[in-house]
Amino acid sequence: MVGVYRAPNEDMRVIERLAALNGFTGNSTKRSIIGGDLNLSYADWNGNAGGNSGTQALINSLVWENGYSQVTDGPTRGDALLDVYLVRPESSVTSSGIVQGVSDHLAVILGVKWEDTCTEPQVERVVPVYNKTDVSRLQTFLRDKSVDWASNGRNVEEIWNNLKNRLYESIERFVPHKTLRKISDPKYYNKEIKRLKSKVNKEYKRRKLGAHCTEKLKELSKQHLQPRNRHRGHS
Repeated sequence: MVGVYRAPNEDMRVIERLAALNGFTGNSTKRSIIGGDLNLSYADWNGNAGGNSGTQALINSLVWENGYSQVTDGPTRGDALLDVYLVRPESSVTSSGIVQGVSDHLAVILGVKWEDTCTEPQVERVVPVYNKTDVSRLQTFLRDKSVDWASNGRNVEEIWNNLKNRLYESIERFVPHKTLRKISDPKYYNKEIKRLKSKVNKEYKRRKLGAHCTEKLKELSKQHLQPRNRHRGHS
């Protein structure tokens, strides 16, 4: 559980750090909550906004690429949603409500139940494919924008934020994205079988490094097939 406060005029460094620290694990086996006053009333937490702005691209990176869901269901100060709760997995939330607070913000009451084992099925998600970047157009874009981000800023911090926004915009425009499809494992796959499957995939990628890698791949593949053969024998 992480508590966060971002001042109204603060940069997006706290969001960058959270995004960097949260690695998406495929089945969202990590259970976590990020909550606090982020002062981002203009942000879209529901995945409806494109990532053309640097701020929205960072939010998309934190939330959607790491399997979080925003569960505060209404504004917490006036008409603005300032107090945000990001929960992973969303299925662990049992209740969410907004009540009168002790300051100028309303308070969020969140109920969560975490089971001993906590997994969620994989969902389709869009990720950047950096090795297929249109490098020449990206370079041209950044050169054309260099005067804009370098000259519009009262201090180094503002200039740096302008540069970051242009970089995020260039990623959205010139880096292709692909959809990672849901991988459906058979019901009898337990942790050990999934771990073995991961080892097989790893050795498959290394198979051209030499005969020893090929032999290891064959051995692991045999072990990986044994549970399937046993399952077929009992069905």
